[in-house]
Amino acid sequence: MKLSRWLSLLLVSLVGCRVSAQAPFGLNLAGDKKLVTPSLIADTTKIAPGKPFTVGVRLQLAPGWHTYWQFPGEAGGPPKVEWQLPEGFRAGEIQWPMPRSRMDEGDLLTYVYEDDLVLPVEITPPASLPAGDVTLKAHVRWLVCAQTCIPGEGDVELKIATGGAGEPANTDLFAKVRAQLPTTEPPPFGLKWDIKADSVTLHFSGLQSGTKPEFFPLPPSGVTPGHPKTSDISADGSCSITLPVSEGGAPTLEWKGVVAIAKPDGTREGWSVSSASAAIAATAPAAAPAPGATTGGGSFVLKLLVAFLGGLIMNVMPCVLPVIALKIFGFVGQGRQDPGRVFRLGLAFNAGVFAFFLGLAAAVARLKLAFNFGYQFQNPYLLAAIVALIFVFALSLLGVFEVSLGSGAASKLSELSGREGYGGAFVHGLFTTLLGTSCTAPLLAGSLSYAATQSTPVIFLLFTAIAAGMCLPYFALTAHPAWLRFLPKPGAWMERVKQAMGFIMMALAVWLFSILGLRGASVVAGMSWCLLALGLACWIFGTFRESAIARIVALLIPVLSYFAFLNGKLDAVHAGGDTERHWQTGGIDWIAYTDERVADARKAGQPVFIDFTAEWCINCKTYERLVLSADSIGARFREKKIVALRADWTNTEDPVVTRALKSFGRVGVPLYVLYRPGEAQPVVMDALTQGSLLAELDRIKSTAK
Repeated sequence: MKLSRWLSLLLVSLVGCRVSAQAPFGLNLAGDKKLVTPSLIADTTKIAPGKPFTVGVRLQLAPGWHTYWQFPGEAGGPPKVEWQLPEGFRAGEIQWPMPRSRMDEGDLLTYVYEDDLVLPVEITPPASLPAGDVTLKAHVRWLVCAQTCIPGEGDVELKIATGGAGEPANTDLFAKVRAQLPTTEPPPFGLKWDIKADSVTLHFSGLQSGTKPEFFPLPPSGVTPGHPKTSDISADGSCSITLPVSEGGAPTLEWKGVVAIAKPDGTREGWSVSSASAAIAATAPAAAPAPGATTGGGSFVLKLLVAFLGGLIMNVMPCVLPVIALKIFGFVGQGRQDPGRVFRLGLAFNAGVFAFFLGLAAAVARLKLAFNFGYQFQNPYLLAAIVALIFVFALSLLGVFEVSLGSGAASKLSELSGREGYGGAFVHGLFTTLLGTSCTAPLLAGSLSYAATQSTPVIFLLFTAIAAGMCLPYFALTAHPAWLRFLPKPGAWMERVKQAMGFIMMALAVWLFSILGLRGASVVAGMSWCLLALGLACWIFGTFRESAIARIVALLIPVLSYFAFLNGKLDAVHAGGDTERHWQTGGIDWIAYTDERVADARKAGQPVFIDFTAEWCINCKTYERLVLSADSIGARFREKKIVALRADWTNTEDPVVTRALKSFGRVGVPLYVLYRPGEAQPVVMDALTQGSLLAELDRIKSTAK
């Protein structure tokens, strides 16, 4: 299990629930260096009416980082450009330079660009243009990768003069990129296609000695090519490149791609090729891939257990433990040597504790219904707020400041709870929990955050378990007051425990920050400055809290820091996915995930397996290659008649997949969910091995339809 998962589990054992989420990637931003600098450049200084010219979408990448070709290979995603042109202007298709092949960890083949990338686009102006300048604008999205992958986006613009023939501009740069563009002319060597269901082979003839051929495929929709195998060039200049096809292949499909020839001097030439006019050979049966890696499951019973333990641990906080004995002695005094009455007073006190937590559960459930709290980990604004909130509560636990009620409110509540009898004991329990917020409020922040992603019954069960854990000492000690001698004595150790909780909360804040940081280096920098300002504000509030001016300054600093460093850098765009898409992997027929397909299959008594994945997710691709593509797994899927759904989260703003992930308490991929007929709760796995998955599949009842 990854470190972040251990930190999450440790935190929730203290707050009463588990924040069960996994960030798709770690964060490594190469210091303060900007990873991608986007811009627009033109090949001319002036444009004429109706005369096409070329604009280059330029992405300058930091050393060691790469982005992807139009077909990225087995992972990644290509840059995308959305033009905002003046009226009458038209933009052509992106002209893609030849990429380089790259083998990533997990034996994944990708096609990439490094360093300085220019993507030429032909722009055609209208037949009439006013004199002066025009501004061309575009919104560019990209994915850059090194040890981790980070999506980014930016707005670029170019102002250019109109009114006639201009001088060439950026000549060296455009000459270099045009030399890397494949030509549509026939290649100066022989090329023959051999297309089968399980492979595609290009046979070359007439190649020059010392050259090296490459093939960058543009496969038909739904077809997944494997790693190419290139034979040596024979004495007569012939060789072949064969791509195995793991899914979707057929001998009648048209293949396209780019053939590149690397020359001895290091230069390359490329040709766009197509199988449309080539002779097509006969078909052959498809072959299948390979194996194995640890399973993670989510048990609701375990969540209730850690919720119970979290409530129990709250009793060792410095503001709670010292008064437990005083409460029990008070009940003994009221009971006047009647053990039954002492126990009943304890039950009334515990009822007050339960009332507080159930009221809290009702508030969370109401907020969830009113504001759709379930997507806070996906919405960047809410995620930033959660990071800030947990950071503040961590500072509170570390002693920078305290969360407490005002003295007037505290004295009034103390007066109400001091009355004798069962009613007084109930109020005592209700407000003792509230008065303990100076220690427990920071820990409850994690509970509120996690519970808001759950259904209403689960919310109430979680907070009931927290209340039961907190009530256990009072229940036991009012039943057996003599056990008070076993109660640990208050001391400095309690403050150390509280501070340790602060570091755990800080670790959770850092981890959630890493998820937010996937939106780009500018978000990381801006949020870092905001957290620094927030820390300063908390220190001012805790040090000078009696000063009204200090309180005002403490409120203003975070607000001003947001507008100075983060405003405009967080963006949430929502877009849907292709619900009609189909895949074929290792003999498994996948269809796109929808809530309706899950409901229909379960209603029909069919088992359902959901693969939450993304094209940019290396872990997802590794499990797909090593586990889901295995013959044994495909055979078991067919035997059990499992409905295989793929929830593609390549677009992280897809509301359908995002909502589904949230329903399982996750904020990232990979995630695997198995619904077995006759079982109310699904099996949830964060990782796979062939053995663990087969074991879960074998538990599907043989009566499944």
